[in-house]
Amino acid sequence: MHSVFNEANICHPTVNSLQAAFDLLPDAVFSVDRATMTVVEANRLACAALGFAPGELRGVKLDDLCPSQDVAALVHRMDGPNGDDPMVAILRTTLHGRDRRETPVEWRVSRVREATAERWVVVSRELVANVTPDARAESFGLGLPGHDPLTGLPDRRLFERRLTRAFEESLRSESYRFAVCFIDLDGFKAVNDRFGHLIGDRALCEAARRLVGCVRPSDMAARFGGDEFTVFLDELRDESNAAAVARRILEQLEMPLAINGADVRLGASVGVAARSADCRGVEDLLHRADRAMYRAKSLGGGQVFVV
Repeated sequence: MHSVFNEANICHPTVNSLQAAFDLLPDAVFSVDRATMTVVEANRLACAALGFAPGELRGVKLDDLCPSQDVAALVHRMDGPNGDDPMVAILRTTLHGRDRRETPVEWRVSRVREATAERWVVVSRELVANVTPDARAESFGLGLPGHDPLTGLPDRRLFERRLTRAFEESLRSESYRFAVCFIDLDGFKAVNDRFGHLIGDRALCEAARRLVGCVRPSDMAARFGGDEFTVFLDELRDESNAAAVARRILEQLEMPLAINGADVRLGASVGVAARSADCRGVEDLLHRADRAMYRAKSLGGGQVFVV
């Protein structure tokens, strides 16, 4: 059920790991290869907005989708003196699709570095006259769309959208099973008090990295808020599979962290709730997992409790 912990995993997700999450977003999203300035992946909304079938945008040059002078301006901003910022470019341009219809849009661009390449993640939103700039900024969020700016994990809203999709699938197929793990870090406040918030933030990123190493690509680990994380476990055989993954998560989070020379020790309390016939929806399932987590914490922490 779980992959072996991989030291190559980092807290910021790769483009491939983001693809499934992109299709849950309410905006058109592209990933672009920096070297060739061509589209590597595009979500369903981007394809539909431009009149392409899924997969047809792969390999298309940005120059074929918007004015070349705007692409040059984007390159200048991304490769300029502020190029190391997590969110480095906001650009207004005009997209033209297969039918050559022009649509004014605003782009927000983030970079994702991989071992041998650099990709840009482009979030494209159509400019609407009655939407205020503040509303647009709030909906875009910070960093990669739908992701926590500190750890790079999906955020709460994106996680809940994934759960909603799973519930819809379960209504179509009685054999489809899934579960949620709710995770609270034990002793995190003590880490912040002893080492400071900078080390605390690094500890959260390390916890996120280890969570990603415990799940499959079809699952989803998210930062729910503060020192709380959630994990969606897809296509389970039975509840014992979810409990096994939860124990693996607990083992990984209990391993000491070496951060800037500091020996940081955390633990976790993990609650597990599987989708059942009497579960009324996303909020109900999350509430059950949350209660199970608090039950594990009330037993002394460092435990898994399954409901």
